[in-house]
Amino acid sequence: MMSIRLALLPSSSPALIREARAVFVRAFGIAGTAASLLVLTGAVRALAAMAGLMLFAGFLVAVERQLAGCHPFPRLGAANRITLIRAMSACLIASRALDPAPLSSTERWVLAALAGIALLLDGADGWAARRQGLASAFGARFDMETDAFAIAVLAVAVVKAAAVPSWVLAIGAMRYLYLVARCLFPVLRAPLPARAFADRRRKTIAVVQSLALIAALLPATPAGWAVAVAASALGSVPALSLRGDATFFGSGTLSLPGASDHMGCR
Repeated sequence: MMSIRLALLPSSSPALIREARAVFVRAFGIAGTAASLLVLTGAVRALAAMAGLMLFAGFLVAVERQLAGCHPFPRLGAANRITLIRAMSACLIASRALDPAPLSSTERWVLAALAGIALLLDGADGWAARRQGLASAFGARFDMETDAFAIAVLAVAVVKAAAVPSWVLAIGAMRYLYLVARCLFPVLRAPLPARAFADRRRKTIAVVQSLALIAALLPATPAGWAVAVAASALGSVPALSLRGDATFFGSGTLSLPGASDHMGCR
């Protein structure tokens, strides 16, 4: 629930679209190769691997649609490439989480390591965007949706590992429940005021949730500790976020949605 406003922009340059499509094709090729290796080694069944690839393909289509009208720069930038790697990692984890076969201890270590690497990259994309002078609301939205998807996938993996009961899925569902609530309650459709502290708080919450789920997924984490860590992430941390944002929703000072609410730019 970050305060992201994507301004309506002129159509992106053909050069940007060509660059983005070339990057997306390479990324999908890498994901396909990785999925094929998982299938050949018996780690993932073919149907689950295909599901993971389809998730990644859907991600790429959604990103290109936003990029075409909302990216304010003539090139993709390193930050969006890093976020793309994180999205690919989440889809690879999803392919194993969707496989009906139980997770072994070794696989739990591998998935936790992959999620940990992706989480480290989460701190690199913002730095890269600022260093290249390519920080934008588009990139922030891409980053946020990747965070939400990765958290949802991790929650599924934790349940599959039987590390925490199924109530932990609520952590991964929070972003999507919020999107449903936006459809039901118009007040939630207004953009939150852009405040650096609030944005950092929301980003910190996403990191804490990810760390809690990674810790729960590790075979070395005692069952009681895994449940306690996940319960903390589900209860106290989101409550802090909602408490802060509810202040703005109830203040009556929110600006009305502007032109950026249309054409998929929010």
